[in-house]
Amino acid sequence: MAKVKLDNVWKRFGKVEAVKEFTLETTDGEFVVFVGPSGCGKTTTLRMIAGLEEISEGEIYIGDRLVNDVPPKDRDIAMVFQNYALYPHMNVYDNMAFGLRLRKVPREQIDQRVKQAAEILKIEHLLKRKPRELSGGQRQRVAMGRAIVREPQVFLMDEPLSNLDAKLRVEMRAEISKLQQRLGVTTIYVTHDQVEAMTLGHRIVVMKDGEIQQVDTPLNLYNLPANKFVAGFIGSPAMNFILSEVRKEGGEIKLTHKNFELKVEGAFAKALEPYAGQEVWIGVRPEDLKVRSAETPGEHTVIHGVVDVVEPLGAETEVHVRLEDVKITARIEGYMPLKPEDTLDLEVDLGKLHAFEKDSEKSIAHALQFVE
Repeated sequence: MAKVKLDNVWKRFGKVEAVKEFTLETTDGEFVVFVGPSGCGKTTTLRMIAGLEEISEGEIYIGDRLVNDVPPKDRDIAMVFQNYALYPHMNVYDNMAFGLRLRKVPREQIDQRVKQAAEILKIEHLLKRKPRELSGGQRQRVAMGRAIVREPQVFLMDEPLSNLDAKLRVEMRAEISKLQQRLGVTTIYVTHDQVEAMTLGHRIVVMKDGEIQQVDTPLNLYNLPANKFVAGFIGSPAMNFILSEVRKEGGEIKLTHKNFELKVEGAFAKALEPYAGQEVWIGVRPEDLKVRSAETPGEHTVIHGVVDVVEPLGAETEVHVRLEDVKITARIEGYMPLKPEDTLDLEVDLGKLHAFEKDSEKSIAHALQFVE
């Protein structure tokens, strides 16, 4: 086990800055996930930690050792790739044992490590098969096994589940989580799937255009996003954003739009007060909207819209709603007998609103952060 530290790391390809000012320190045994859209620099960063990509500037430490000039084979890391990278002419046992043989580990020790890893991964019955005789999930387990037998200080995983079907991805996600807890090895995991990131990571690093946007726990990223990008990237379906005007009327703060007038109170209202007369982005998650009931008091918690698309999902219904200038999504419990062009009033949970500056898109306030 070892911590990994990146201090002001940059990667440039000519004039293109792929990774900028990347600074991060993990703790021993931590599971850290890099997440972001394609091209954000997450795989490049992982490859720099592995030594497969030279850094342009900065320092990388594994444990207490500076590894900038240490070759990949001497960094005491094990990497699991997206495409499994198994040797097709070798059986499962030999694929898992190959790295140990190169290091001249004694035969008895190799046998013990391979069989132990196979038992952990439940692939003991596959040891004599060739990769072509395995399913995608089985190949992924073999790739994991090859990493485990190395007994490295750090696991690096580059989108290891992206080639699997949806059901198998969910199963393997749970397996990887259990495996990491059992082994206690510091793990850095790259994915573009925010659901994968939320379910696996102790901490998540959200990246965009080569820069860190926020590093935090899954729950804090969800409830207290640092900016509009993080807010929209974390959560499925994505957060709704509506450009609204902040109005101060007789000591009250209201968020106004052609389709609503929301009255906010307390510390959240106080945080919005300096923006009176200006437009801000209001964020509300689909699950924080529900169909207005007869008991809903007044109009100050309601958004008026028109149904665009209805997606029944069994336990819940996703409703896409048109406002004057934007479309929003509501996730509603149970089945809703709605059809396109129905008028719909949605009640907003004002205790879960988010506000972001119009131009910088930085967070102004989150209603949840003021709840004691």
